[in-house]
Amino acid sequence: MDIRENKVSVLIPCRNEVEAIETCLKNVFSFESPEGGFEVIIIDGMSDDGTREIISEKMKDYPDLILIDNPERTIPHAMNLGIRKARGEYIIRTDVRCIHPENYLCELIELSEQSKADNVGAVLEPEGKTYVQKSIATAYKSPLSMGSALRDRGDFTGETDAVYGGCFKKERLLEIGMYDEEMIKNEDDELSFRLRENGGKVIQTGRVKVKYFPRKNFLHLFKQFMQYGYWKVPVLKKHPTQASLRHLAPTSLVLGFLVLSFAAIFNKYARVGTGLYVISYFLILCLESIRLSYKKDLKLFPLIAFSMAIIHIGYGVGFLIGVLCSLFNVKPKWFETLTR
Repeated sequence: MDIRENKVSVLIPCRNEVEAIETCLKNVFSFESPEGGFEVIIIDGMSDDGTREIISEKMKDYPDLILIDNPERTIPHAMNLGIRKARGEYIIRTDVRCIHPENYLCELIELSEQSKADNVGAVLEPEGKTYVQKSIATAYKSPLSMGSALRDRGDFTGETDAVYGGCFKKERLLEIGMYDEEMIKNEDDELSFRLRENGGKVIQTGRVKVKYFPRKNFLHLFKQFMQYGYWKVPVLKKHPTQASLRHLAPTSLVLGFLVLSFAAIFNKYARVGTGLYVISYFLILCLESIRLSYKKDLKLFPLIAFSMAIIHIGYGVGFLIGVLCSLFNVKPKWFETLTR
């Protein structure tokens, strides 16, 4: 008989998180323990910045901390390694750069047991420490940036398409086939879609707030959303019915700009059209930025608009690259690894 030693296994995929790993561990081991206790499994993508040394040192203080190597250096592979190793009835995923409330485990377990949902998760509350990061965090809160991704807006409780992190029964994850290791990014969306496709429910609770710290600069933000866009293509190829306007709008924006810009080389009217296209787009961003900064801090106004543009363009460019790579069966190495 398979005897579980813990109620919950907390899984944390990571790579090169030397600046955040100590805070992460302190946060996780401050969780209120559900009846039956919990273990913490870090699945490390062969960090070479000192992260592993810190984890090894902290294992002396935290006997329920387990370290697993992830030579593939991808998140879905990390999660599957952790699921197989886990001794808990429930699997709960957390992120190194998020700060979770003390009642995180207990609230999710309670909701899971009450709702009988296959996956339950919390609300992300983006926050920043620097001027740039605060601007990016504020941009995240706009439906104009994230479409209908309610988990990033912090104002929704109920059934949804995907959630942050996730709380699952291990038995159900094994039954559904765990994470698809071909999905280097958007692996959580793909898993949630598969669960819903097989009769399950995905529920978000607004009672549990998780602080999320986005990228600190615009280059990293662009790379992040370019990868999201790129990896949305194989997800939609596998699950076409998952496609929605929020997936296609950034791509249409970038494609429209490219077509008009090319036409502008040969036609003066196209040059006027390109100018109106760009001005209209940035006017919309500026109006939304004013709305957001008025609530938060007016000094953030210019960079909020810029952040939203980076999110849209990064995602759109990544999606177009993904489509081309799919057509020509090309797999760029940069998109195939765990990046930050």
